[in-house]
Amino acid sequence: MLELSPQDVLHCASDLHLSTETPNTLRAFETWLASVAQEGSRVLLLGDVFEVWAGDDQDDDCTRRVKTAIQSAVACGCRVEFMHGNRDFLLRDGFADECGMTLLPDPEFIRIGALVIALSHGDQLCTDDVAYQRFRLQSRNPAWQDALLAQPLAARQQLAKSIRSESMQHKASSSLAIQDVNALAVQKAFKGHWPDGDYVGRFNVLVHGHTHRCAVHQAAQTESQLSQTMTGQLQDGMRLVLPDWCMDTEHDDESDGRRRGGYLTLRGNGAYTLTLFN
Repeated sequence: MLELSPQDVLHCASDLHLSTETPNTLRAFETWLASVAQEGSRVLLLGDVFEVWAGDDQDDDCTRRVKTAIQSAVACGCRVEFMHGNRDFLLRDGFADECGMTLLPDPEFIRIGALVIALSHGDQLCTDDVAYQRFRLQSRNPAWQDALLAQPLAARQQLAKSIRSESMQHKASSSLAIQDVNALAVQKAFKGHWPDGDYVGRFNVLVHGHTHRCAVHQAAQTESQLSQTMTGQLQDGMRLVLPDWCMDTEHDDESDGRRRGGYLTLRGNGAYTLTLFN
């Protein structure tokens, strides 16, 4: 379990979906990371940093720029940590070591004072999407991953495009309800029963991304009205959902044409700040 001392600061972001086709979002990521990276700070990337990841031998302008941005942050004394999402689950130690960042399990836990905070990408909690959960179980199998990574890069990239296309079709034809977390799965998770069947222990606060439904849910599962900057103290039963990023609206499959993004800051004294870019 990680632990924040009273003077520590942790910045969390997820669902950036970076690629060569999203230059504005990529620039926003570089600017943001440089702005929060300083001696003693920590940055946790909670998955789907990349739109797609075909393997650590992937080499394009986006990949190189993300690597450089993370290396620069680490050189400043910032600790960068990465958790896999549903788009970049093939990212392994090779790329992480080159960047100087640490790979974390999902979920990971951090203690702030008397509170235990669970950090997750969030896709495991969307249990109503049975088809996706079936694919997730297969795609996280190390043997399946090894077999895929043994294929030539071009073949993997083509497969990734095919999976991405199928995912978009599945999302378009699915109800909005199954694309969100399941309320019962969340309740069980708070009691320590993670959706994959593991007992992870009780926790007080849940932080996740994946759903693209940025919100601050209070203990009674009520949702706070979002503003550009929200601040407060972490409370038992709170669920904070991180925003997705999109500064390139022409490549936005969310269809609202709205530029968006943001990040969550957790402090060792129990304070949080949710900063939105839109």
